[in-house]
Amino acid sequence: MQSNKQFKKTEKQKNKPFLLTTVAIAVAVVAIITFIPKGNQGNSPADETKTTSNTTSNTTENTASTDDSGVKATLNSDGDVVIQIADITEKATFYEYDSNGTPMGLFAVKASDGTIRTALNTCQVCNGSPNAYFKQQGDKFQCQNCGNIYSLDMIGQERGGCNPVPIMADNKTVTDSEIIIPATFLDDNAAIFANWKKF
Repeated sequence: MQSNKQFKKTEKQKNKPFLLTTVAIAVAVVAIITFIPKGNQGNSPADETKTTSNTTSNTTENTASTDDSGVKATLNSDGDVVIQIADITEKATFYEYDSNGTPMGLFAVKASDGTIRTALNTCQVCNGSPNAYFKQQGDKFQCQNCGNIYSLDMIGQERGGCNPVPIMADNKTVTDSEIIIPATFLDDNAAIFANWKKF
């Protein structure tokens, strides 16, 4: 009887390292799945449009430096972003904006119905991640953090979910030739870009 108890105790001691190793591997797998981006295919930001929009006489360029995320946003005298409608096509134009030292991204694209859609270039769900930005793949946009693919025609149409943060009609002014996105709206959303593209 005594040797049977010792045998069971020895078996438990043998299995303990195996159990700890299994738990450690499971934790490592979860960490890798959570923190490594899945959507690294498609167009590189270097392939995106690199030309700035035509400017009106009262506009200036944002002081943010240009990197592979797009072109500097054109600003009017109030610091609002000005997008020339004539420059927007089915291939998204990605813009950079600097909100008091916080780099932000936004984009404009023409939908299949001919309307111009605008959005902040970060995922509503993943925005705490440095990889929470979108790349265009044909008529789809893919989050570089979670890999979710989102239709071009849904850009700027709904809030919530894993899609680009929409810039809705009440957050911009649209004229026959321009879309103006107020600096106040952009600055109010700067916090979701706190970790954006920090690799």
